[in-house]
Amino acid sequence: MQRTTRPPPSYPWLLRALAPVLAGYTAWRAGRRAGPRYLRERLGLVPPTAPGAVWVHAASVGEVVTARPLLAALAAGGRRIVLTTHTETGAAVAARAGIPGLAHRYLPLDLPGAVGRFLDRTRPACGLVVETELWPTLLTAAARRGIPVAIVNGRVSHRSLRGGRYHRRLAAAALGAVTAVLARSAADAEGFRTLGAPPERVRVIGNLKFAPPPQAAAPARPLPGPFVLAASTHEDEERRIGALWAGRRRGQALVIAPRHPERAGAVAAALAALGLAVRRRSRGETVAGGAREVFLLDTVGELEPYLAHAEVVIMGGSFVPRGGHNLLEPARHGRAVVVGPHMENFAEETDRLLAAEAIVRVADEAALGPVLDALLADEARRRALGRRARAVLEAEADVVARYLDALADCGVLPAR
Repeated sequence: MQRTTRPPPSYPWLLRALAPVLAGYTAWRAGRRAGPRYLRERLGLVPPTAPGAVWVHAASVGEVVTARPLLAALAAGGRRIVLTTHTETGAAVAARAGIPGLAHRYLPLDLPGAVGRFLDRTRPACGLVVETELWPTLLTAAARRGIPVAIVNGRVSHRSLRGGRYHRRLAAAALGAVTAVLARSAADAEGFRTLGAPPERVRVIGNLKFAPPPQAAAPARPLPGPFVLAASTHEDEERRIGALWAGRRRGQALVIAPRHPERAGAVAAALAALGLAVRRRSRGETVAGGAREVFLLDTVGELEPYLAHAEVVIMGGSFVPRGGHNLLEPARHGRAVVVGPHMENFAEETDRLLAAEAIVRVADEAALGPVLDALLADEARRRALGRRARAVLEAEADVVARYLDALADCGVLPAR
């Protein structure tokens, strides 16, 4: 039995005190948009599963996309998979992933009763937690039941490292319960050790985001003419980019894909106030090629064709302090990518692509305008950026195999 660390004694009492609030919020969210299944499963009332599946937890959309190549490899090896997410958007992306033998569930709240019901009904052979989801009750309960769990593509944010003493004790308890921490970089591995992971359980494997996705047909062009895509934007980014666009006449359409599509009404109003004509995907509208038109991609799960065919991709979350989003998806399609100053959540990926001269980084949206004009006027430069980006990713094509080997070597993934 591996050595574990117990959570602080106050943690169970804190959970009991918060249980009515957590249950109430979960019920509200279920009633608002997620549905009754969300409420049941967050309370641990998941459908029974035949024992022996690989349980994979990927919190939301980004983690599901990151895990997809690993999920496909597990399925190709004949593994049954139970994939948990926190969000309904993550569930929607999982449903579209086309992974055979995959069943989706919502992760239970970190309450003893909900966790116990989830594990009793799921009965996994092992667990894989993508990136940084450290739930002490869940992970210690799995350890007590002899379920080996590994952190895969382990990532530690600056915010986690700045947490106070109580946060550190909770993280240490969760990390003490896992069998292995398989980190994406040496810096992340050191971060996990700082948070309390037993050093002998931490290894550096590589970044799963660099893994090639499962083979699929190339996505069809989603719009008839050329376009620029602002992907995964946050509040105020749409207005800033829209204002930039409104001041220039271009031969391309502007597509804006908010990170949270439920904000579409507010985004449309902000763009209309700039004098732009807004067309919305959710209403079945399209762009006709007008100079002041903007196409609002306000649906879930349809971003990839736009990432694959944009003339230039502007990465959202990087022009406001949100840490950026996954720039490797457009890079994999050979697109020219522009990022702003805030890419803290993807610092390693950004640094590697910058070192290879495969993306362009600007200081703010004021600098974005001239860079965008220059890229749109220079097809050869756009193609060169895309070629160099693809080369960076191709150098990491074996990362999934490295993870499978490490999971087997540390005893997490059962031998077939």
